[in-house]
Amino acid sequence: MQWMLESFDTLISTWLQANLLAALLVAIAVHCLIYLLGGGIGILLTEKLMPALGIGRPLDQRPAKPGQLQREIRNGLIACLILGLASLSYRRLCDGIWPESWLQAAFQISSFVVFNNIYSYATHRLLHTRALSRFHRVHHLSVRVTPYSSYSVHPIEAMIIAGTLPLFMLLIPLGLGTALVLHAVGMVYTTCIHCNYDLMPSLGDHHWLKKLINHPTYHRFHHTLGNVNYGFTNRLLDLLFKTSKG
Repeated sequence: MQWMLESFDTLISTWLQANLLAALLVAIAVHCLIYLLGGGIGILLTEKLMPALGIGRPLDQRPAKPGQLQREIRNGLIACLILGLASLSYRRLCDGIWPESWLQAAFQISSFVVFNNIYSYATHRLLHTRALSRFHRVHHLSVRVTPYSSYSVHPIEAMIIAGTLPLFMLLIPLGLGTALVLHAVGMVYTTCIHCNYDLMPSLGDHHWLKKLINHPTYHRFHHTLGNVNYGFTNRLLDLLFKTSKG
C-alpha cells in the first residue's frame, strides 16, 4: 500500500511540474479513460453480470435508442476535453499535494461536499430556465439513461461542470492530490447515478436511505419528467425547495 501511495505522489508531482502541453494531454487522456472505462464497466455490470447473478434490477426496461451510445460517447469525449483543460487550473490554485492533517482533510472534503451540492443544484436549476435550457437539452436527449449519459452534455454545460472545483479552490485551497481525487470520485458518482439500475431494490423506493441520496431511481425521474430531482449527491435541497419526486 505504501508504495502505491508513493507512486501516486510521484505521478501527481510530475504532472504538477510538467510543461503545459504535456500536462494538458495527460489530463485529457485521464478524463477520457475514466469516462470510457467507467461507462464500459457500468454497462457490463448492469446489463450483463448483475442481472445474470440476480443482483438488483434494471429501472427502465426499454433499450437505448439507435445511435444513442455513439452520440453520448461523442458528447462525453468533448466534455472530457473541456474538463481536462479546466483541471489545469488546479496546478495554480492548489496548496501543496495533500492536507497537513486529517482534521484539515475532513474540513476541506466536507466543505466541498456542501459547496458542490449547492453549486450543482443552483446551476442545474438555471440550466432548466428558458435562457439556458437549449444547452441542457443535449443531456436530456438521453431519456432512457446509460452510464455514458453522465457526460453527454453541451460544451457550455461541460464548462459549468468544470468550474466546480476551481471556484471552490478560490475560496478554500485544496492540495492537488485532494482535488484530483475529489474530481475522479465525482466522475464515477455521476456515472453511477446514470446507470439505470437499482442496486438496493429490497429497501423499497421510499426507504430513508434512498430518499436521502441521489439514487439512480430518483435521478431517472429527472430525465423522464425534467423539472424534478436536481440535486447531485443527495436530495436535501430538492426536499427543501420542494422539487423532489419519488
